[in-house]
Amino acid sequence: MIQYKLFVIANLVFGILLVAFAKVILPVCRPMGGAMRCGTSASIESILGLVLLVVAVAAAGLLKKNAHLILSVLTAVVGVLISLVPTVIVGTCPHAHMACHSVTAPVFALTGAVIALISVVNVLLLKLRRLNG
Repeated sequence: MIQYKLFVIANLVFGILLVAFAKVILPVCRPMGGAMRCGTSASIESILGLVLLVVAVAAAGLLKKNAHLILSVLTAVVGVLISLVPTVIVGTCPHAHMACHSVTAPVFALTGAVIALISVVNVLLLKLRRLNG
């Protein structure tokens, strides 16, 4: 039961952090005559943060191991996407001196990796619990 609560709390915290990072805390370039990649990345990161919040709410209402296993795998995929959006999928400004390139993208990549790692550990613990009884 504690593992389920920790999973829910972790998703809530990371979901709120992602939205806060993308909209308030971490700098991204302002659009200059059109859409910029760093702004697009930040918007996608906000959406992925909202996905984590939805997963947390769904996990809070479900106590079945299979549901938590599926939600953990989904969270791991979201974590990987969070890492890949600013680095590979969309990217940021190509200029190394820009804050979105030097600060925002690495923070999102690291945050996504931590989310994916926590989710994979949760999947392994759920599988181990299933094998033990």
